[in-house]
Amino acid sequence: MSEKLYNVKQCLRNNGVALTIIIYYRKILNKVYNYLVLGRLDTNIDSRANLLGLKYIKLGENFSAGRGLWLEAVTRYNGKNTNPKIIIGNDVSFSEYNHIGAVSYIEIGNNVLFGSRCYITDHNHGIYKGDSQSCVSTPPIKRDLTTDGSIVIEDNVWIGDNVVILPNVKIGYGSIVGANSVVTEDIPPSSIAVGIPVKVIKVWNNTTTKWEWCDSKRNRDK
Repeated sequence: MSEKLYNVKQCLRNNGVALTIIIYYRKILNKVYNYLVLGRLDTNIDSRANLLGLKYIKLGENFSAGRGLWLEAVTRYNGKNTNPKIIIGNDVSFSEYNHIGAVSYIEIGNNVLFGSRCYITDHNHGIYKGDSQSCVSTPPIKRDLTTDGSIVIEDNVWIGDNVVILPNVKIGYGSIVGANSVVTEDIPPSSIAVGIPVKVIKVWNNTTTKWEWCDSKRNRDK
């Protein structure tokens, strides 16, 4: 028995005929959407996605995303042109309701896994440091976007649910960002980081092949 036929039978057994028809209707619709919009058969993006600025977005092989994806390369705002680039590697998977917005540069490596409701942005609405800062009397939506930010997420990273990743950070190879964290600074490779703002709490030890505490809590694993 082929795997696809087995999956259909399992779906029928678990969900009944009516729900199985709805589930597979959505899957077929998604396949058609991916082919017509992206010209791809290897991607699996929900047809309700909001994809903007595709000319400036490069998707690797086997990209998948659940419903509610908002993926935008912002090319113009408040009458000013920008030069965005979003690069996503191979075998990257997003769960539901994720928002990625770039006016400059966002790069996501291979084999990166995202939970639900993550927000990744390389820019701010307004300038809040330096000599020329945004005025409180200017509505936030009318404030100029910052255009000097970037985000790099290296291979094999896992991002938990509800994580916010702010401009000018790099998340190193193999690292994990815990749910509900806010990333405001670089995370070294092979680290587990959590919190608001994010803080590294564990690091991978290649010698012991274990995650080890990097502060006074290290005795918890003993």
